[in-house]
Amino acid sequence: MSTVDLAVVGNGMFGALLDETGRFVWCCMDTYGGDPVFNCLVNNNSNQTGFYDVVLEDFHQSEQLYEGTSTVLITKLSTSNDDVVEIRDFAPRFVHYDRVFRPFQLIRLVRRLKGDPRISIRIRPTFQYNSTDGYQTRGSQHVRFCGPKLTWRVTTNMPIRRVIEETPFLVADEPVIIVFGSDESFTNSLSQVALEFETKTVNYWKQWCNNLTLPVEFQQVLMRAAMTLAMNQSEDCGGFLAALSLGLPLGPFSPSTRDSRVCRLLDECLAMPVLRELGLLDLCKKFLGFAKEICYREEAPQHAYNSWGAPQDTKREWAPYLAGYRGIGEVHHGGSLLEEPREESPETVWQQNAVIYGLLAISLVHAFFDIRLSQELCTPKLCEKLEQYARTACEAFSSRAELYRSFGGTADAVSAPRLPYGAGFFDDDLHFFVCEDLDPEIAPASPRLPVVHTLTSVLCWAAADRLHRIAAHYFRDPVRAEHWQRKALEIHEEICQHAWNPKRGSFTTFWGGSRVGPSILRLAELGFVSPEDSRFRGSVRAFEFDAASCATCLKNAEGESLGEESIMSAFATCFTTNTLLWYSEALRSIGAVTESRRLVEALVQSSKHPGVLAEAVDLRSGEQWGNTPCTSALLSLIRVALRLSRTWREV
Repeated sequence: MSTVDLAVVGNGMFGALLDETGRFVWCCMDTYGGDPVFNCLVNNNSNQTGFYDVVLEDFHQSEQLYEGTSTVLITKLSTSNDDVVEIRDFAPRFVHYDRVFRPFQLIRLVRRLKGDPRISIRIRPTFQYNSTDGYQTRGSQHVRFCGPKLTWRVTTNMPIRRVIEETPFLVADEPVIIVFGSDESFTNSLSQVALEFETKTVNYWKQWCNNLTLPVEFQQVLMRAAMTLAMNQSEDCGGFLAALSLGLPLGPFSPSTRDSRVCRLLDECLAMPVLRELGLLDLCKKFLGFAKEICYREEAPQHAYNSWGAPQDTKREWAPYLAGYRGIGEVHHGGSLLEEPREESPETVWQQNAVIYGLLAISLVHAFFDIRLSQELCTPKLCEKLEQYARTACEAFSSRAELYRSFGGTADAVSAPRLPYGAGFFDDDLHFFVCEDLDPEIAPASPRLPVVHTLTSVLCWAAADRLHRIAAHYFRDPVRAEHWQRKALEIHEEICQHAWNPKRGSFTTFWGGSRVGPSILRLAELGFVSPEDSRFRGSVRAFEFDAASCATCLKNAEGESLGEESIMSAFATCFTTNTLLWYSEALRSIGAVTESRRLVEALVQSSKHPGVLAEAVDLRSGEQWGNTPCTSALLSLIRVALRLSRTWREV
């Protein structure tokens, strides 16, 4: 059975996923969001096309781990007769001529460790989302896989006929070297280049890890999470890819997900303190450069960008030749966060722009307080841009709040948008923030009522609050500081008045509502309330109740209601990993450290490579689901693990 508990190999230009036997099941080599040359992960784990593996005759078991503090993946395959072969996979990344060298190459070395292992090499790329296998041309030591638009080359030191015919052979003492990548010829010794690249890649990541500020505990987990996060950061723009894959469902009864190979801004903008605390200033600087670039563009900021930083406006397309993960659901690629553009109106500004304006202010404020960043990133023009965004967010908030008051408040059951079932139920994704489709079963004849999402409101407050800090600290302008402080206080009071539910003793997802989703768990991190505030403690406990009562998966992948016998077995043990980690951080902040630690440890143990997490996890079986590796989950894991650890003063 296929799984999303996969190892990651990448170098900031592309990423690949490997299963426990060393099979490449996913790889987009030309760009993160491009045509996957290996794609059997979302093709029902096909054994016909879309993969690259080493087949050991009489295979018995496998072992897999990363070499030390590097991204070099080691897979050992053994037979029942104790014949053992070792596979070493990596994507080169190291400093060369004063710049980071990161070619479009996957280098694989196969060595005999014991006995007489007999293997065959199978390289079966596809093109245009599995619609064609292309054709091959060959040379004396290489074979070219040619598609309609792209061509990939395999160069090796073994007879090339073994690759073309997939002929079994005994592994000799000399390592088998295979380089899969861009269509460029090798002019130097293949073995020398491969070994040199491996040594330099290992040394690069070793030095990279030496610069991390690690706590006493969770060191291996944090190092692996940090390296995976670095592999998810696009070197083309500085944004973080939400994940490397697409179409992986969030649970056994969930539909296939949309394309996650885009740079989103919610958790990434909230994670600047997290990156700094771990010593990832370089990643922080690249991302802030990306955020500043967004501010200077003519078009309004949006929630998602492609892997090279351009607006994500491609149409959503069905890939009919991909059967889906375990055959679940149709696979689609491309598509923006909102499928159809809407006209600019106060309501549209509230839904689409208020969130992003607050997020940009929250992230970029860090540049104004760090002398290492301020000299390069901070200018009066940037501050003017942020003030413009803050004004727009505050005006949109005021307009929305006035409309809400004119209705005299709305009931949660009527005003709340319809949210997905199962692991995707909760509102921890911007896709749900902007959703405004009312459930016809709940309110078939209701007028269009105003929906005010609490976290969206808080992000408007954050925009004013951060501008107050910039004006006071960077510009030392008391008039501007007082203006933004007053705005922030007004918004804060309004939110507390309408988002607080005294009956439940908690803040709610929507104003005037009763449900408490995971977005409420972020209020303390944003500084809207203190972790010691009894209102936040009450909100955490209210979330626990709603999570237990609302997480039942009542529909299957086709949207059909399940029978009574199936309902119990389909009880939603699948939660988004990000939700669980934000919940864990909330528990820690209110003093429930033991509960928080148990949850983090359980999530870490769900992966064969601790520190690598997918979008969702089944708490009953520990199985991971969803697109992987999930950037928001990695950031949340780093956040809570750093704060749970003992300090070095306690050693």
